[in-house]
Amino acid sequence: MNKQNDAERRGVSRRNYLKFGSATALSIGAIDSATATARMESSDQHQGSPDRIVIKNGTLVTVDPDRGILHDTDLLIADGAIERIDESIDEPSAAHLDAEDAIVLPGFVNSHLHTWQAGVRGIAGNWSFSEYLETMLGEISRHYRPADAYLGNLFGAVDQLNAGTTTILDWFHIANSPSHTDRAIDGLEDAGIRAVFAHGPPGDDSATWWEDSAEPHPDDIRRLHRERFPSADRRLTLAMGIRGPDYSTDEVVTHDIELARELGLPASMHIGSLGPGGVSTLDELGLLGDDLNYVHANRLTQAEFDRIGDSGGSVSTTPEVEMQMGMGMPALRETIDGGATPAVGVDIVSNVSSDLFTQTRTALQVQRALDTQPTVEQNEQIETVSLSARRALELATIDGARALGLDDTIGSLTPGKRADITLVRTTDINTTPVHDPVETVVFQAGVANIDTVLVDGRIVKKDGVLYNDPARKHRDQLVQSGRRILRESDLH
Repeated sequence: MNKQNDAERRGVSRRNYLKFGSATALSIGAIDSATATARMESSDQHQGSPDRIVIKNGTLVTVDPDRGILHDTDLLIADGAIERIDESIDEPSAAHLDAEDAIVLPGFVNSHLHTWQAGVRGIAGNWSFSEYLETMLGEISRHYRPADAYLGNLFGAVDQLNAGTTTILDWFHIANSPSHTDRAIDGLEDAGIRAVFAHGPPGDDSATWWEDSAEPHPDDIRRLHRERFPSADRRLTLAMGIRGPDYSTDEVVTHDIELARELGLPASMHIGSLGPGGVSTLDELGLLGDDLNYVHANRLTQAEFDRIGDSGGSVSTTPEVEMQMGMGMPALRETIDGGATPAVGVDIVSNVSSDLFTQTRTALQVQRALDTQPTVEQNEQIETVSLSARRALELATIDGARALGLDDTIGSLTPGKRADITLVRTTDINTTPVHDPVETVVFQAGVANIDTVLVDGRIVKKDGVLYNDPARKHRDQLVQSGRRILRESDLH
């Protein structure tokens, strides 16, 4: 693979690059992903059709139980899908991507992200949950304009792509107007990411929308379903971000879930961070189902996790946020024991790191510590650890896809699925040598090691360079947007 810092050798002027100042000098290129795909070259300078790509000689961690880990293996992409996996694929008409020094993975799936907060990154690192509710949802969110929603979603999504995440659930709760919502969707489209857009409530009046709310979900969801998401056969799909029983009345909960089901949409809700009982309420109302995603869930009872599992629901844990803000310890074990689908997410970059490497590693190691604590308290030594690295990788890939209802489409390197793929360099100081590729990814690798990312068979990052012209053009606007929002919120 080519070295990322040699842009001039690849025929691209340095003045067309926007340096982000990271340790690896990551850049946003001035060309779009289609052009990037066409520029791909193998070691023999072979070029071919960008609609057909062969990833050559990679170590494939397929996360497919029928295939496992495949060494020195090729993968053929055709029309955005994985067509074939084999030891040697001869496709003279295809573009070649050399992966000899890479681990090839399914792209990560971030099952819970408030993408819009990229514009106010890094302001909430010392906040509790109550401070977050009061300041972010009670003040900052009402100062967002439609242009701010666009910038937050564009840069928040591009940030995810940079870190090897190809799919997000974007829980959008600053739907202050239809224009806010439309511009947020535009930001996701311009980023080139795969996303489930979970349309939520406005962010301009927290007392109305988040305190035992009697307001039903905004009716704009019907317009979105009709006009912005007319077909499910696309990178962006629609969901509902509902308040649920912790933040709204039983009548509103019933209305919102029934509306989601009328429209054929999944629904995601924050639950269990304030206390138990929410899932029991849903059960009493006859609303449980496999179309519901529960976020955090820290203080639910095990009986409630069992009900989630029995009904086919999923639980998204965001470990860094939950531990910082005092929601409770991440409930990964309870989710697994209850038979629910576990998944991992970032939540908010206003206070924590944006990459799934960090969140997955944290979820795994915290749960290992919780599982072994009874043995430690008896002053005994553990014999084995409780969860494996492979299980952690599943959380960030196929389980996340299941949680979003996309496991037939993404989440593993399986022929027939869409080509959402991440390549991790194995020649970097922290990733060499590779003895176990799963452990390298889960325990050793990070954002700086992400070499190449494809979404739907289109390259969005290559040789450590992000190809996204809107982000290159709008970085200054993002900075000014964030400063204005915080100034109007009396925080700067």
